Amino acid sequence: MRRKIDFNKVILNTGDKIVAVLFSVIILYLFLLSIFTTCYMVYTDEHVYYLRDFPLLMGAGLVMLCLFLSFLKKKSDKKEKEVSDKEERERKELRRLKILALSATMILGAGMAWFILHANLPPIYDQGAVYGAAGRLLSGDYSDWKQGEYFSMLPYQNGMVLMMCPFIAVFGERASLAMQICNVPVLFLAYWGISKTAGRFFDRRSVYYTYLGLLLMAPMWTQVTFVYGTIQEVCLAVWAVYLALVFENEGKWRYLTGSGICIMFAILWKSNAEIFMIAIMLMLFVQAIRKKSVKMLAGIFVIAVCGLAAVKGAPFIMHLITGEDTTRGIPMTAWLAMGLQESSIAPGWYNEFPMNLYRHVSNDPEVIKGEVWKSFEDSFALFSEQRDYAVRFFARKLASMWADPAFQFFTTVNTRNIRGDFSYAMKDFFYNGGIMNTAVYLLLDIMQSVYYFGVLLYLIIKGRELKLERAHLLVVFLGGFLFHFIGEAKSHYVVPYYLMLMPYTLQGYREMAGRLWKVNFGSREERRELLKRRSVQKGMVLAAVIVIVSLLRVPAVTNTLKLGGEERDYIWYCTNETQWKEADYKKV
Repeated sequence: MRRKIDFNKVILNTGDKIVAVLFSVIILYLFLLSIFTTCYMVYTDEHVYYLRDFPLLMGAGLVMLCLFLSFLKKKSDKKEKEVSDKEERERKELRRLKILALSATMILGAGMAWFILHANLPPIYDQGAVYGAAGRLLSGDYSDWKQGEYFSMLPYQNGMVLMMCPFIAVFGERASLAMQICNVPVLFLAYWGISKTAGRFFDRRSVYYTYLGLLLMAPMWTQVTFVYGTIQEVCLAVWAVYLALVFENEGKWRYLTGSGICIMFAILWKSNAEIFMIAIMLMLFVQAIRKKSVKMLAGIFVIAVCGLAAVKGAPFIMHLITGEDTTRGIPMTAWLAMGLQESSIAPGWYNEFPMNLYRHVSNDPEVIKGEVWKSFEDSFALFSEQRDYAVRFFARKLASMWADPAFQFFTTVNTRNIRGDFSYAMKDFFYNGGIMNTAVYLLLDIMQSVYYFGVLLYLIIKGRELKLERAHLLVVFLGGFLFHFIGEAKSHYVVPYYLMLMPYTLQGYREMAGRLWKVNFGSREERRELLKRRSVQKGMVLAAVIVIVSLLRVPAVTNTLKLGGEERDYIWYCTNETQWKEADYKKV
């Protein structure tokens, strides 16, 4: 008698393996990239320099960190044993973590609010265009939507305009500062959404560990000054993921409704939230297969309708208000095509290609589409003819986003110094060549490698337990990574997906500390048992890979991992581009 094949189980197992392998390869690459190459963005034209890192020194530092964490684990376990009741021990630790999280939130929040008011950074570039247009829209000036103007080219920014209007209507000229101050609690709410999601995957302690870890994400500290909807998008999208996850587990429609509303407003704030929407729909599809549930399929439909309402609704509302055509803009494919081109900043970054199509070729969408597809063909032809160049292009593109430990932490601020009222200490901190700037860059570089290594530890120790039904944040990360692999590159754009890794980073270190504690302080039998495990063997292989790659000088390595070599150029830049030291320097 033939054995009946469970196709649902086959599909789920295949999906588990694809996600696990793809995620593992990407994280391994990003970790190795982070210890071999560091990218520095400069304040004048935001050009990216590629510098060599110190892999062996970084590797030794990570080993010392692991040993230190195992020592802390021993101390923590010793204190816990003093309390005989296990539940009481857990209650005490959770109480301590809550107090620490609340205290850290208040201190960091106060610091961010002080910096926002002290720096008083105006919105410029795209954020300035959207913010200014929202103000003019409220006053009855619809000139920004006329043919050839900003919103005739970029109609998908209409949602953000609508979202900004209430702030401007209430706060008037102070709306920019009001939005920045509002960003602070919204960021903390986003962190709490990620942490609550982590709690669904791991344990209650992981909620607070994740939240505290996210508070230490320095690149986000200056993001709160950005008047561009990024933080609102992340917050709403993260809660959409969390509510969808609760719906998957409990099947209550109110959670799905909340998820749909959150994703709709997230897309209105920023169209990149569509990546989160697709991730939610994919996870609902997985649950539909696993549970054979029609309700989950209906959930996909609800999320899709909410997303479509945001995508189509904002241009329609703006058309009713302005009377202008809000649909004939630059297609999104133009930004994907630009992501396959060179730029003065770094490969795949903004180079005015989409705008030039509209201004100098045609404002007819069909003509623009033809030019876009021609650009795709040219790029793929170049990559197929010069494969070494193609490998180096994408490696440098990825490094400029994922191996820049600052994620535009500094340029978010220094490019908006248009009044010239920064103090010298502030300029020394935010401008390339400053003593504090150099020190903070090095610290962020170390923190980034520590961050990626934690995720890698989780995969080494717990990789086999990685299942699709517990991989919502990973799917979001993969979506963001793959989209920006092809589309427009910008480290500011990938930060939301970078945050999704935090629960796995901390869980990786927690698992490692527990196992290493047994190796160092456990019984002989426990030590032998642990040393036989595959995770230890994988760790030894990783150490060998780092040593071998650090010694290799072959194109396969230098074109993918060792992208540095511009140290002299960067030092020359820091030595000669010192206008920021002038008392009245301002960004013009």
